[in-house]
Amino acid sequence: MKTSLIHKLTMLFLVACPVVYLIFIYPSLPETVPLHYGADMKPDRFGTKSQVWIPLAILMGGAVISYFLIMNISSFDPKVKQESQSHTMRKFATAIVVFFSVLSTNIVYSAANGEVQSLLFIILGALFAVLGNLMYNIKPNYFIGIRLPWTLHDDENWKLTHRLAGKLWVAGGLLLCVLSFWVSSRYMMSIFIICIIVLTLWPGIFSFNFYQKKKKQVNAG
Repeated sequence: MKTSLIHKLTMLFLVACPVVYLIFIYPSLPETVPLHYGADMKPDRFGTKSQVWIPLAILMGGAVISYFLIMNISSFDPKVKQESQSHTMRKFATAIVVFFSVLSTNIVYSAANGEVQSLLFIILGALFAVLGNLMYNIKPNYFIGIRLPWTLHDDENWKLTHRLAGKLWVAGGLLLCVLSFWVSSRYMMSIFIICIIVLTLWPGIFSFNFYQKKKKQVNAG
């Protein structure tokens, strides 16, 4: 009970950090700030500094909702048993909240300084690496993981697909982190998009091929 309370308070602190940061620097922000960046990582839309609150509120709201849903997933997902998934789900929820918090802080920083730092891709890479590491322990469910017809109806398919996805996500995440120190932000967006496509499609293709192979074996038998 005490551990659960400490964890919730820690998550609340992380959610509050970007808000406190914006409140602290708000008086020093210029009246016009960048609100959106193009693929070349240069600002392509500007607005008043009060508009910075909008993406911040959306992200922090998303963090709270995601945390609540993940921590209570056994209440609405018939595939999840609380006692077998609680530890993994807590780690998953923590990773998501940390990601939203750091991303929100980076957005406020970018609005104040007029540029996107390579930190953005380090954040994204770290998220993929952490989630990839957790992939190994995710049991079949309808909300988190590689949720395909073939994985949801075959525990072996789910296990092998997530084992592959875990390795790919960890490797891809670490690669993004390393490249962020060497490659310009202008090109990192293209690299990030390619990584997303590979990390998404590869496990899905593997899962389908495994399903087809197993289907043929059953039909042959």
